[in-house]
Amino acid sequence: MDKEQESTQENQEQLVADWLMSTPGFFDRHPDLLTKIELANTHSGKAISLQEKQMALLRSQNRDLNQRLAQMLRFGTENDRTQSLMMNWLEELLLVNDQQEAIESITSGLNRLFDVGQVKIIQPQNISLELRSQLEKDAICGGIEIAKELIDEDMLIPEGSFVATRLSYNEEYLGALLLISPDSQKFLPTVGLNYIHQLGRLAAAALYRFRNI
Repeated sequence: MDKEQESTQENQEQLVADWLMSTPGFFDRHPDLLTKIELANTHSGKAISLQEKQMALLRSQNRDLNQRLAQMLRFGTENDRTQSLMMNWLEELLLVNDQQEAIESITSGLNRLFDVGQVKIIQPQNISLELRSQLEKDAICGGIEIAKELIDEDMLIPEGSFVATRLSYNEEYLGALLLISPDSQKFLPTVGLNYIHQLGRLAAAALYRFRNI
């Protein structure tokens, strides 16, 4: 079939499609056509009736809707759990009495929230000027091999990922918050870090209360 014939056929098919769209009730008046018109089955390649094709599409749409609903319910459950853990964590931070309690509440609470494995507060004196400068620009995350400066020997993990964010409040530098996961895909540069920044600000506010004690 040459290009001219293809163009003619496309025009004719478009005319048929336009006519069907502008003639509601056509198949209601000619229901026998639903079983006589044959279409290729996408999966098997065998010819099926237009009615069967429509039913297959409806079943497919129904499966998609069920999957989306299940996903929404799962996300809703996970969000409820996260919100509950977050409220518990904030309550703990409000009730701490000293810096050590604040540190323990921050690390244990965030570990429950993220289920990452290890959370640590890095003191300012243990952070180099170069790394401090990087953290002032943005959080740092990625493979565990680039976080060696922040990880003690007892925290070494063969594989994994980490995220570190600066801790500061009222322009006072309080160190860094470090989260480490054995999952190499947990913290990546492509993952949004706004949530981590917010948690860092809350942690810094809790530590700021006991900075001079």
